[in-house]
Amino acid sequence: MPLIPRRHVPVFRVALATATILALGTSARAGAQGGAAGVPTRSYAKPDAEFGEPFSGVSGVRGLRDGRVVVADARDKIVQVVNLATGAGTKVGREGSGPGEYGMPSLLLPLPGDSSVVYDPLNQRYLLVGPDGKPGATFRVGAEPPRPPAGGASPGAAGAPPAGGGAVVRRNGGAGGPVLMMAGLGLGRPMGADAAGRLYFEGIPLVMGPNGPTGADSAPVIRYDRATLRADTLAWLRLPKNVAEVRSSGSATNQRVMLRIGGGTPYAARDAWTVLPNGTVAIARVADYHLDLVPAQGAVVRGPAVPYSAVPVGEAEKREYREQQKNRQGVAIMRTEGSGGSRTQASAALPPFEEPDRWPATKPAFPENGMMAAPNGEVWVLRHRKAGDEVPVYDVFSAAGRLVRRAQFPARTRVVGFGPGGVVYTVRSDEDDLQWLQRYRG
Repeated sequence: MPLIPRRHVPVFRVALATATILALGTSARAGAQGGAAGVPTRSYAKPDAEFGEPFSGVSGVRGLRDGRVVVADARDKIVQVVNLATGAGTKVGREGSGPGEYGMPSLLLPLPGDSSVVYDPLNQRYLLVGPDGKPGATFRVGAEPPRPPAGGASPGAAGAPPAGGGAVVRRNGGAGGPVLMMAGLGLGRPMGADAAGRLYFEGIPLVMGPNGPTGADSAPVIRYDRATLRADTLAWLRLPKNVAEVRSSGSATNQRVMLRIGGGTPYAARDAWTVLPNGTVAIARVADYHLDLVPAQGAVVRGPAVPYSAVPVGEAEKREYREQQKNRQGVAIMRTEGSGGSRTQASAALPPFEEPDRWPATKPAFPENGMMAAPNGEVWVLRHRKAGDEVPVYDVFSAAGRLVRRAQFPARTRVVGFGPGGVVYTVRSDEDDLQWLQRYRG
């Protein structure tokens, strides 16, 4: 998790023990309802290739220039290089904690030159995968506090931080934000990478108060440069008010803090975001459904609002949500640090579903985890749909933030990645919830 730089402000530390629980890899099935008139829809009816071996929980896909695909499966704990032309799959490394090994490949991101990086939260590190499909070196983010940019100068940040947010990295007069680390997990789970190899994170939604951390309704988008160890805040995201829950126990000298992120609000109305190859951060704003494009340099570009008809949340949507939560995939990771050392534990059993006190009247336009960037700069946003509708529809935006078309796929299919030349990679789930990797041509 993110950490206040020592050079900037004092670091918050729990005296003897800190525990953090994260839910990773959860998925939501969603689609489109209504929208701007006159926007064409392309139907991807049949894939041109499907891999012959199923997966259990695809957590990342990276298409290579020669047509091969690197696939990470968090549930089966495996990384493979798949050749859809020959039907062959070659395992990358193995499960473990030594060189070339991973404990939990929960995310796969592209790096320059057909290299990739596997995020391994169980081992609290990253594993590089070369263009040849062989495991390389490992590294950590947050082994030492990240440094703010020299002089604090960067392009203006979009949005505003919460009051009492702690450390601030100023960006040309715009509001910056905290760069925090907690529980030895560094900056947390990365959400994207750009063509320069920089990693992007969603900061922890906390406000540092006199009595310790409390949950906040916004979080920063943080860019981390692996070469310089510099981190800066690019933008702010709107989150549900109860997205983060903090529980404390013990005394002032022996305090235990548990942080739980996500899962508190059904069909949460929150901003979603992704990173384009050129380093532009694309944010889908939930308030009026438009795209903000925050470039690496220059002013923020605001796209036009997209009209849509909100999906009412009725009894069918409530039943569907309950079922999704019971069957959701993920892993709970707990790291405890204290005077006796540190310990990391992982479990496939996520916290049990708790019936919410209140249900929203409608779904937002999009779910939080359905936004992706294509190599050509297009941004794909998955749309929410009515309960029982299993046909996914994506809004496709241009690099200028304008809705240019929609993409529709067969039932029980989700987009998981892209390749050169307009290739789209999807995962089809069958009746047994096995996942089948597919390729569609552009």
